[in-house]
Amino acid sequence: MKLFKYLFIVIGYCNYLVAQDLLTLNDAIKIGLEKNYSVLIVKNNQEIAKAQNNFGNAGMSPTVSLNGGLNAANINSHQEFNTGVVQDRTGAKTNNLAASVNANWLIFDGLRMFAIKKRLDLNEGLSAIQLKQQMENSVYDIIVNYYNIVRTVELIKAAKQNLAIYEERKKIAKLKLEIGSDSKVDFLLTQSDENKAKSAIIQLEIALLNAKTALNKLISKPIDSDFKTSDSIIINYEPSLEELKKSVSNSNSSILISKQNELIFTQSIKEARSANLPFVMLNGAYNFTRNQSQAGIVFLSQQAGLNAGITASWLIFNGNKNNRLVKERNILALNQKYVTEQTQLNVDALVYNNYKTYLLNKQIVDLEFQNLKDSKEVLDVSLERYKIGKANLLETIETQKNLEDAQTRYINALYSIKVAETELLRANGSLVK
Repeated sequence: MKLFKYLFIVIGYCNYLVAQDLLTLNDAIKIGLEKNYSVLIVKNNQEIAKAQNNFGNAGMSPTVSLNGGLNAANINSHQEFNTGVVQDRTGAKTNNLAASVNANWLIFDGLRMFAIKKRLDLNEGLSAIQLKQQMENSVYDIIVNYYNIVRTVELIKAAKQNLAIYEERKKIAKLKLEIGSDSKVDFLLTQSDENKAKSAIIQLEIALLNAKTALNKLISKPIDSDFKTSDSIIINYEPSLEELKKSVSNSNSSILISKQNELIFTQSIKEARSANLPFVMLNGAYNFTRNQSQAGIVFLSQQAGLNAGITASWLIFNGNKNNRLVKERNILALNQKYVTEQTQLNVDALVYNNYKTYLLNKQIVDLEFQNLKDSKEVLDVSLERYKIGKANLLETIETQKNLEDAQTRYINALYSIKVAETELLRANGSLVK
């Protein structure tokens, strides 16, 4: 394929380790998925959703409680009974011991517990999709930042090559000045162009520093960590617009999250409706009590035994609060449906724009590759003509500028293709398997 040919000729390709500090794209992605804080936070949120998804939180399990109490007293008492007996006690001791095991089980709550359990299942599923989306976003950011570094390095290489040409021009202009065949103005113009080229290189080096810092943040490495990247922008994706249109509805994370939220709202409506139905609860207990008193007729009383029962309740009227809640949640569900449709539209637009960007930049790469060859050849001829006095300085400046512009456009077009490719893979849910 012509695109691959141009890519390797102009930028070069290296698939082996040239130094211990080489950071490959795969390594950057692996480190990022392991250490990126945004990914780690969403992973923890998924664990929370898993922990919350159980029958107990849905209200399906019985509750069992153990209760106990011990009270003691030391009292002085004076008691007169109807039999005429008078009893006085000084320092009479009283002990009361009580213990019980109570169990309650809500066996029917208008099917609310089943709606809650389904919602918890959906929340857990939602957390998995959100984790995938965050991983996709992190991988996208890593790829884009990684190839931004590659692009900047290639721009620096091109700028240094151009600086060498400026230095050659300066030598020629100085020689011409010394022999009197050119004015000092040409020499000063050439020297000014050389300084501009040096300044441009410094600016690119600043941009490279910022790009490396951004990537270090994404993969949670020390900010001042230095590394080398591969020196090629590899394009290995051939998108089909029709296939993308068909697949994004079932694979795009943003759309899937919105659809999952629709299902969650549906369950919340069922939860609200359950309040209009009766509730039935089973209850049972084992009780033990022991009372001792040195004052009174009964010195010891002890009871133990089981009891059980069933309780039913039905809320008949509460000011239509439940009906208003159901209506409110129906509206929320409808809004979420609109959100899904808007998300689908946004993703379709994103896919279409990036697909067209991919194709158009591919054309630019083909054109600029030819421009690169032509501009280099023209510049070589122009420099030779300038040496022997058959071309003036302005002609040489123009031909060199054409080469510089072609280099920049070519490298930027390759980068734009890679960004569009990565965006399409993310939109299609193919960036993270």
